[in-house]
Amino acid sequence: MPAAFAVALHAACSGERDVESPADTAVPANTSVAPTETERPGIRFDPATARPGDRIGDLVLDSIQAQPTIVDSTLVGVARFRGSIELTGRRMEHPDADLRAVEVCFEADAASAARLPRWLHDERRPWFCFTNGADAEGALAGQGAVSIVVDQFTINRSLTDAVNSARFVR
Repeated sequence: MPAAFAVALHAACSGERDVESPADTAVPANTSVAPTETERPGIRFDPATARPGDRIGDLVLDSIQAQPTIVDSTLVGVARFRGSIELTGRRMEHPDADLRAVEVCFEADAASAARLPRWLHDERRPWFCFTNGADAEGALAGQGAVSIVVDQFTINRSLTDAVNSARFVR
């Protein structure tokens, strides 16, 4: 059985829909949006049409809650993903000085950022904080550029200082 057919068969049976990754050339499901040259890298998805089970790059959308703001109808909410992903980048300090002592954060480099799901119109830097910061702290202490594995990647999109998150695996 050809690999492409096996992947399509698995997706059809599991309820997963594929969403375009930067390297894809086929027409994707209706949840992807091609980035423009001025947008930050990532696999764009439209939270208005995304559904649990959609495959967005290497991850699968587990749940999504999106609602328009009263200000300008921008969609805000939370998208949670299942599956693990290996990323390269560096540990970073939380931009809020009051949180630097309690949050352990990571910024993906451009190559890894291009593989992460990205909420349509979200132009924030590709960083997140760990839900299990103590585990990440020990592994990332004193490191420069690193390769890590995370799961439970979560996009927190709002008009405030919401921060994406992920669970450190290794």
